[in-house]
Amino acid sequence: MTEATKRTLLDVAERFGVPVVILAAILWMAREAATSVHYSVIVPMVESHTQFLESTSETLHELGKTQDQQAATLREIAASQKEIHTELMRSKQ
Repeated sequence: MTEATKRTLLDVAERFGVPVVILAAILWMAREAATSVHYSVIVPMVESHTQFLESTSETLHELGKTQDQQAATLREIAASQKEIHTELMRSKQ
């Protein structure tokens, strides 16, 4: 920090007072903390959540295919059972 910068900061402190300077320092530190948290926590969390949603979407798509196959198989079983029942009823007559 140069002497001119130090002098400027002292002039600002003298002009606005100690409470305003302390408030400005607290706000600056909060901004730095928020920026640090953003890049170290929030960005990775959003990326992993996006990956999770994509994998969940793929899984649900596969489950939908499986359920369609199960429904087709159940329809075939029901048709076969109906045929068997019809044959049994004919043989009893």
